[in-house]
Amino acid sequence: MSLLLEAVIDNTRYKLTTLVHRYAENPALQAHEPHAIATLFRCLGVSRMFIEGVVEPLFLAQMQSAGAYLHGLRRLTDEQKVTSRSSAWWDAIGGEYWDAALDIARNSRPSPNLTWEHEDDFLYVYFLMTHYFLSPRSRDQGTAAEQSQSSLLSRWEQVLDGGFDPRLDLCKALVAADEDAFLSALLQVADAREADVRQKVSRGSLTDEDAAWFLPFWGEGLALLRLAEREGLSIAEACPMVPEIARSRNALPFDARAWARPELLG
Repeated sequence: MSLLLEAVIDNTRYKLTTLVHRYAENPALQAHEPHAIATLFRCLGVSRMFIEGVVEPLFLAQMQSAGAYLHGLRRLTDEQKVTSRSSAWWDAIGGEYWDAALDIARNSRPSPNLTWEHEDDFLYVYFLMTHYFLSPRSRDQGTAAEQSQSSLLSRWEQVLDGGFDPRLDLCKALVAADEDAFLSALLQVADAREADVRQKVSRGSLTDEDAAWFLPFWGEGLALLRLAEREGLSIAEACPMVPEIARSRNALPFDARAWARPELLG
C-alpha cells in the first residue's frame, strides 16, 4: 500500500504543478474545475499523512483545497454551481478553517441545481451551511433561524416521500444536540459511504490509486465530528474512515493563496 501511495503522491504533484498556473490565470473556468483541483490537493495531503504518519500535510491540503475551491467558486455562475459538490467545504470544516467554510457557504448556490444534483443531496449540505454559517441560531434571531431551518428539514422529508436517509436523522440529532442519536446516524452514513466506495472499486469505476487514499479517509466524517463539537457534543468513539490523528487540533492560520504557492506542494 505504501508503494501505491508514493505513486499517488508523485502523480498528484506532477498534475498540480501543470494545472495550478492555468487555474489561477483562467477567468472562464469550467464548472467541474474548482472541485477537481481541490480533490487533487486533498489526495496529496491524505496520501502524505498516511505515508509520513503526521497530520500537518492533511491540514495544509485542506487549506489548499478550500482556498483553490473558493478561487474558482467566485468565478462560476449560479447555473454552474452545484452545492452538494461539497468536498472542499468539508475540507474547510475538517481543517477548522471556519472563515473559509463561511465564505464557501456564502458563495454557494442557495437552491438545488437539478441538472447535476438530487434535491436531497442539496438539502443535506445546504441545511448544514444554514445551521452553522448562514443563519446560526442566536437569542435575538432564534425564532427566524429555527423556522428557516425547519422548513429545509420539512422539504427534505417531502423529497424523501417516506424513504429513509440517515443524513436527515444526523442533522436532526445535531439540532437536538443528542450525542447517541448523532453517533448512531453517523455510523449509518459511514457504512453507506464505505459500501458505495467498495462497490465503485469492484466495478472498476474507482482506480486502485484513487481507492488507496479515498477509501480509508472520509473527510465528510471528520467535518461532521467538528460540527458536533460546535454543538457541545463529545464523541470519543472512533469513526470509521476518520483516522484518529486527523481529529487533532489545527493551529495553522488560513492562507487563501496557499494553493498557488509551488513550494507548498511538499
